[in-house]
Amino acid sequence: MQIVKLHATTSTNDELKVRFRESETSHLMTIYSHSQTKGRGNRGSAWLSESGKNLTFSVLVSSGIENLSPFQLNQIVSVAMVDWLTTDLNIQAKIKWPNDILSVQMKLAGILIENIYQNGHWGHSIVGIGLNVNQEEFKDLPRAISLKNITGKTFKLEELLLQFLFHLDRALKNKEHTIGKYLNYLFKYRQRMNFEIEGKALIATVYGVTESGELLLEKEGQITAYDLKQVRWNY
Repeated sequence: MQIVKLHATTSTNDELKVRFRESETSHLMTIYSHSQTKGRGNRGSAWLSESGKNLTFSVLVSSGIENLSPFQLNQIVSVAMVDWLTTDLNIQAKIKWPNDILSVQMKLAGILIENIYQNGHWGHSIVGIGLNVNQEEFKDLPRAISLKNITGKTFKLEELLLQFLFHLDRALKNKEHTIGKYLNYLFKYRQRMNFEIEGKALIATVYGVTESGELLLEKEGQITAYDLKQVRWNY
């Protein structure tokens, strides 16, 4: 397992992508940076992080994804993150579909996976993760929280990184078992929630997810699948 530490970069995902194209890279090669100037979240949003306080890293996954779908890889990474937080750090966490990790209903981490196709075949993915660790204040991010906010403790970033990579490696080696835990960790599973669907308010029950990664919501006995662009959580 190769870990490359950088003081600063535009984006660890972009940095790892360049290294993948230009040189030999191995499974679980990780780029970790104290600072990102152009970190990305979902829906094209920026990932904002105080320099040196949090974990911002990207991992190349090129083994263990045979016969998986991209969403199943998303499930494995998300479950690995929650398993690690729960078992190693005693932090209760949930997966807010599709790519956020929450604790006490606040955003603790975000996941951005970029898949690499060669000759039409998906064989590699770059898993980008931002985890709020030692940052204590989040300007203009009222729903963000860090490990230090939760525990009062200051953490060593590289120790956390190694712990998570161990859990990710184990999760990839136990794919079916890991995916089977997903619904247990899904935020508000089988509970009624407020959503915004294509600009309109909706109260529906979180019913699950489809194999391709759409969110299933149930209202008045009717189950409907929604993709990322259609639905927003209001909580």
